[in-house]
Amino acid sequence: MGKLLKKDISLILLLIIVLSSVVFLAVTVNSTQNGNSISIKENVNKAITDDPITFSSELNNRYYFDNSNVYLNLDIQSKDKPDQKGERTPLNISIVIDKSGSMAEKNKLVYVKKAVEHIINELEKDDYISIVTYDDNEEVILRSGRVEDKSSIKRIVSEIKSGGYTNLSGGMLKGFNEVESTYRRGYVNRVLLLSDGLANRGISSRSEIAELVRERSRRFGVTVSTFGVGNDFNENLMADIADYGKGNYYYIKNPEEIPKIFATELNGVKYLAGQDSKIRIKFPSDYLTVNKVFGYPYEIFGDEIMIDLKDIFAGQQKTILIKFDIKKKFTERIKFGTEFEYNNPEENLEKVTSTAVNIIEPSNSEKDYQKGFTERVQQNVVVFEANEIMEQALKEADKGNYEEAMKKVKEGKEYIKEQKKDVNASPEIERQEGSLDNYGKELESAESKSEEDLKEMQKSGKYENYNARKNNNQ
Repeated sequence: MGKLLKKDISLILLLIIVLSSVVFLAVTVNSTQNGNSISIKENVNKAITDDPITFSSELNNRYYFDNSNVYLNLDIQSKDKPDQKGERTPLNISIVIDKSGSMAEKNKLVYVKKAVEHIINELEKDDYISIVTYDDNEEVILRSGRVEDKSSIKRIVSEIKSGGYTNLSGGMLKGFNEVESTYRRGYVNRVLLLSDGLANRGISSRSEIAELVRERSRRFGVTVSTFGVGNDFNENLMADIADYGKGNYYYIKNPEEIPKIFATELNGVKYLAGQDSKIRIKFPSDYLTVNKVFGYPYEIFGDEIMIDLKDIFAGQQKTILIKFDIKKKFTERIKFGTEFEYNNPEENLEKVTSTAVNIIEPSNSEKDYQKGFTERVQQNVVVFEANEIMEQALKEADKGNYEEAMKKVKEGKEYIKEQKKDVNASPEIERQEGSLDNYGKELESAESKSEEDLKEMQKSGKYENYNARKNNNQ
């Protein structure tokens, strides 16, 4: 009996030691055969983790045979949040409104005012709001502050009148200033930028504005979503601002859709799952060079890629595909080390870090190489490569080279058809194939289209391709 008691006590002590270790370090190790991946997640001082965001990385093939490219796929998935009253993440937003002369057409400004009224109605006492208008000049008509008197804010909005040109950069910078002045960690700190025309005052260069947005967002953590109304704005610029500002881009073809689209944006940022999120990938630069990171802006520092994602919201899924060129054959295993980090709003913005290692083995067997493909990653390769071909078609059409654009569309469709012999068609592949089909049909009558119809064709095609690349459902 005494021996049994001693044995029980020993087992209890052992269990206590094991649980104590888990309290300080929760590590999940998970190995997948095709991706040859090991992932480790660390959360300090938590015995059981229930993180709002999961992260994984996989290679398209675990073997190197005689291939010229390698693809690394990164997936981020945040959990859905129940729509419970009172749980919404507080907002610190600046609404930047184009009030140039063209905003009087088709009641655009009327619908913008309705959209802003909807936002004001949704705001709570902990939220901050500012409003900026711009035409030739920019003006802060409501300084950033807590929402205290909704009626007076609505009155200010109702008095906005259109006239003048489009100093988009000036209005945007004022919006940045306002959000930065009341920046709050754990809040959604965002500029909502709306325009219906070309930037023809202030800074007008697409590359200069994009770099300006990148720098402001990186330094201060403020994000930007853009809303292009009608067919006269620069869709490439507005998409760039959203990309470098880590927000969303919307093409609003009909002005009456403005309130609905603003509501979509507001609903999408209700629940913050992770803030200041970023990914770092260390790759074997002796053997590989970075060809492209599909879907997101990135920076390269020697043998490290950095992708800054900023805010991640509940229910979001982000897929990032990195294409590497093999510049030198290798005879030993090479590895990729990936680190994903974010601040968790549910745990007082405590930093959560996940790391993963992916390994490629050289092989002399073509049979092993053919068996080494990861189906899901290969499906993403098809989607992103076809998406890039369609981007090339859109660029050719921008230059008026409709015949070359049609050739690119056919190339994209043929590429998907060929790949479907080896890869099962995912819904994303079908969606991209549909985008190519739709755009191809539009191109058939491009020569006879009016200038207005051509603008709409390009904006619609780019928006469809943008949403396919971002896996959005707009």
